[in-house]
Amino acid sequence: MPPLSHTSLRHLSTLSPHAQAHARQLIQMHPLIQVSSALRSVTWNKRVGGSPTSFHLQGRAVDLVGPLLDLQRAAEQAWRLRIGARCTGPEEVLLEDTGEPGQHLHVAW
Repeated sequence: MPPLSHTSLRHLSTLSPHAQAHARQLIQMHPLIQVSSALRSVTWNKRVGGSPTSFHLQGRAVDLVGPLLDLQRAAEQAWRLRIGARCTGPEEVLLEDTGEPGQHLHVAW
């Protein structure tokens, strides 16, 4: 498995522990995907067109980039993954902008 990029590691460190555990599992299962966004400031969230109630503002969401097939498979698995007995799974799983270069998978917990 390829190592996580420095950028992915930095983004993962900004997430809530629960979201981080989920994101790490997805990346381990799909090593060609990387984290492109996680925790955002209100200013940055506005700049990138994020929702004012975005889970990114709470460190509970990631955007993942990589080959489309890997993103599609990761989206399917995100709905099924559970971290512990009380975990209810993700709040959002959205495969967005499926044409290059903006394709990404948004997952929020």
